[in-house]
Amino acid sequence: RLEKKNKTGSNNEEISKCNNSIEVAEEKKDEDTAKEDEKVIITKKKKPDLPSVTPEGIPYKYKTGIATLRSSSHRVKYSLDHRTVNDATITFLPEELCKEYSLSYAMEKYDFHQKIVELLQSCSPDLVGSFRTLNGDASGSTSAPKLDNFVVPIKSLTRKCQKGKVEAAQQYLSDKIASDEKFLGLFDRFLEEIVLPHFKQRLQSVGAAKSDEVITFYYQRPPTLRIQPGPARAFVKAHDDAEYGHQNGELNFWLPLTSHRKTGVDLWVESKHGAGDYHPVGANAGEVLSFHGSTCRHYVNANHSLWTRMSLDFRVGVSGFFDPSWQMNGTTADHSRRKVSL
Repeated sequence: RLEKKNKTGSNNEEISKCNNSIEVAEEKKDEDTAKEDEKVIITKKKKPDLPSVTPEGIPYKYKTGIATLRSSSHRVKYSLDHRTVNDATITFLPEELCKEYSLSYAMEKYDFHQKIVELLQSCSPDLVGSFRTLNGDASGSTSAPKLDNFVVPIKSLTRKCQKGKVEAAQQYLSDKIASDEKFLGLFDRFLEEIVLPHFKQRLQSVGAAKSDEVITFYYQRPPTLRIQPGPARAFVKAHDDAEYGHQNGELNFWLPLTSHRKTGVDLWVESKHGAGDYHPVGANAGEVLSFHGSTCRHYVNANHSLWTRMSLDFRVGVSGFFDPSWQMNGTTADHSRRKVSL
């Protein structure tokens, strides 16, 4: 019996060791499988090599960083929670007003090009940029500075976390444009003489206001200056402005300062929310285009040219549709607005 018991105990011990060996082997197998899976995942996540030249064969100067240097002071901390909270006492503008609409103006009277040239000439060349010198005629004179010939330092389009200085450059440019009284005077005159009276006429034409009614507008002041140099890889991704806290009771206005034909860069907009039928607006210098950017997604394509694209944009809210006291949760800095009644 003792022998049998010892034998049984020995067998149990061997079975236990065997089971342990199997478990260790299976754990080792699981680890090896996990490592193989990890290799597969890493292989899948590896990004392809980016081209070094544009489709036209021009070497990229701006290979990393963001597409545009902008003057806007508007800042929002991204969170999906921010998108679901909206206590604003607002409503949509009439559908007819939300459609794209182009308005021409006299460039000689409202010379934004020259005012922006003067503003940029007063900026730090190391932080914002400078104009390239172009040879003039045989007398040795030089051409007047052109906005599409402005060059932005590479680091001024690169974020601080990547050893760039785009945040400092944007704040500097924002402060510059907000303190330029000559430029702001021209902008105010343009809004009060061209944009707002025409906006009022459109409100009346669709029955949203009576002919003798005083309408109050809230327009963004200063406007946002956007500078997009090339040749560059980056582009402005598709978005709608409601994502960044803009309301349904306001219109976007896009005022190009350079030629989209020369740079190959344009604003692309869908016809209505969710349509996805993006098309270039084709606005030229001397025109200002309105569209409902809060709901219509829009983007700007990459600048593959040797020239720089520049534009101004701003938003105008209408009393009864726009709530000037509302701000989306997560907004750390918002556009300043000027109130005008017509």
